[in-house]
Amino acid sequence: MNSSSTGQSATVEMPVEEMLQSDEYLAERGIFLKGYDLLDLDHGHFWYKLVWRGTHVEFPSHVHHYEPDAQERTVRSYFVSLPAQVLDEAYAALEQSPKHTICHGDHCFDLAWDNDVQRHLHCFYERSEPGKERDRRRYEEHVRTHTTRYETDRQFPSWRLHEELRRLKEERAKAQQVVDSWDRLIVQCEERITEDELIHTGKKSD
Repeated sequence: MNSSSTGQSATVEMPVEEMLQSDEYLAERGIFLKGYDLLDLDHGHFWYKLVWRGTHVEFPSHVHHYEPDAQERTVRSYFVSLPAQVLDEAYAALEQSPKHTICHGDHCFDLAWDNDVQRHLHCFYERSEPGKERDRRRYEEHVRTHTTRYETDRQFPSWRLHEELRRLKEERAKAQQVVDSWDRLIVQCEERITEDELIHTGKKSD
């Protein structure tokens, strides 16, 4: 069963960290955020958990067992950003069921009870279908913008080609110095040959 997405204001998007952590905002949702504590490590990790109506909520990874979601802190903020009515309906459903799914705005949260050590909730996150579509459009717009900037704003010839030309000229100048040095050695050798001929034959060859 999915919670209704009506009746409250739309999901607040990040970044709104200050507002999401205000006492009034959190109290309305029955949420307490756990701060960072080096002594609170679980399987070698600190988890950005929260307490929701007295229940600990974790945001584990879909892929790695006993590890938090790679975007755990952001996912937690997404969860906190849900309207109070949506959260109230979800908790009421969880009191009657071992699991429940919330889909609201761009976000979906799969919640399930876990009885390991102490009864708590696991909350798995994924983008909702509207969220995925919004991400797809955002990515396409990013590609269009990048392409437009590349085609209109980029220096022609490019900086890379200018740098390559500078490097080639440098290498040619170094090579020319070597050639000039060899030319001087050749001239000096030719001069010694001429001197040697004059000493031994009294004439130089043509």
